Amino acid sequence: MNNHFLDITGWERDDVIGKNWIKKFVVDEDQEQVSGIIRKMDTPQSFPSHLELQVKTRDGEPRLITWNNTLSYDSKGEVIGVTGIGEDITEMRRTESELLKLYQAVEQSPSSVVITNPQGDIEYVNPKFTEVSGYSAEEVIGRNPRLLKSGETSREEYSNLWDTIRNGGEWRGEFHNRRKNGELFWEAAAISAIRDNEGNITSILAVKEDITEKKRLEKEVEKQNRELALAETMAAMGRMASMIAHDLRNPLSSVKMTLQILDKKADPAVSADTNELCHISLEQIRYMEEILSDMLSYSRPDALKPEWIPIDKVIDLSIGMSQRRRHKKKITLHTQYHSGLPTIYADATKLRQVFSNLIANAFQATIDSDSPQVSIEAMIELGHEGTNVRIDICDNGCGIDAEDQKRMFEPFFTTRAKGTGLGLAIVKRILDQHQANIYVSDNKPAGTCISVILPINPATQNPKTESQDHEQDPYR
Repeated sequence: MNNHFLDITGWERDDVIGKNWIKKFVVDEDQEQVSGIIRKMDTPQSFPSHLELQVKTRDGEPRLITWNNTLSYDSKGEVIGVTGIGEDITEMRRTESELLKLYQAVEQSPSSVVITNPQGDIEYVNPKFTEVSGYSAEEVIGRNPRLLKSGETSREEYSNLWDTIRNGGEWRGEFHNRRKNGELFWEAAAISAIRDNEGNITSILAVKEDITEKKRLEKEVEKQNRELALAETMAAMGRMASMIAHDLRNPLSSVKMTLQILDKKADPAVSADTNELCHISLEQIRYMEEILSDMLSYSRPDALKPEWIPIDKVIDLSIGMSQRRRHKKKITLHTQYHSGLPTIYADATKLRQVFSNLIANAFQATIDSDSPQVSIEAMIELGHEGTNVRIDICDNGCGIDAEDQKRMFEPFFTTRAKGTGLGLAIVKRILDQHQANIYVSDNKPAGTCISVILPINPATQNPKTESQDHEQDPYR
């Protein structure tokens, strides 16, 4: 044996010369196996030319040696010995074992793992990536991860991501990506660079977690919290509205009746200014009654009383309730009811309240228009979950800016000098009761369009998911 072997095992030459190889160097659990191999020297064809074997060391820590064995023969062709050339592969096998563990951990990870080259081309994806994205490894190797992009992440965010990675940092954030089947999903990602000993980027590692369900639950909790807060507000508002109705309605009615009597008994001797004040007072009392009515209606919503009704008749009645304002403002009204409109299962009284409010708002919006116009169109619309009736109410007024469009159905939100801001909130609540949708868009070249989509029979409609709502909303 050479000095290198003695260095590996820690023995001195005098300690091993003349000793039995198997007892001195072979670990106890392998001694029987090695004895059997030595006996095979008599049958050279079955003697192994390659062997991995643990050998004992002086300090008791075995080393793994890979042996390349060569048999020696005498002049008669008889085996007289064996020469083994060995290499210590202890560290190599330990490294291989660690790498195997790491590989298995990545392969079995509950998170998606993506490795790309410095140019961003995918070199490896684990099975979780395939499960989440719907793409097989073969479909994405060599391609850029942008194939998952939904288009919702801005260029600035991607620029910040790459700057962070190139500067040696770890970027953390969220992506709204798209699966192979087109479905959107949320991922939380941690992305960093892998560098060699000289600091050069060799690969980019992304570890991502599907947080779609987490997002959904957070949204649900947020919705429940909003509903709880709204319920508490409505309870307080209901108590206040009851008090107001009890304490103010009767006095208001008395004052209103007195003013109406005085108005009918107008005395020519009474000045025109006095008559005008009487009319103004009546208008203010009607306005206060509308506020009381809105507060009671919103704080104490009634249950639906649905029946099969023709939607065009409901709209016509709603228009009639706003005719006085229309004629006063000289507003041109266009109505179009497409043929074959079906009857719908709904509460006629509540829908009249919805359309009266929307039509009145459309009339009000055209107040500063040189040629005020409002159009109402009703049509059949085929949706994901069945047949609906769609009603578009469009005006050529001043329009509604984007920020106000987001808030216009919130209770107590109004851009007008007068009003409680409850009218559109009541509209939204009634439509929610009917499992209907309402959307807002800009009218071209000026004004606003409100679209109401009513299911023919809400009882047969399934509750809509977020993604379905987005698909059906033509203005998102």
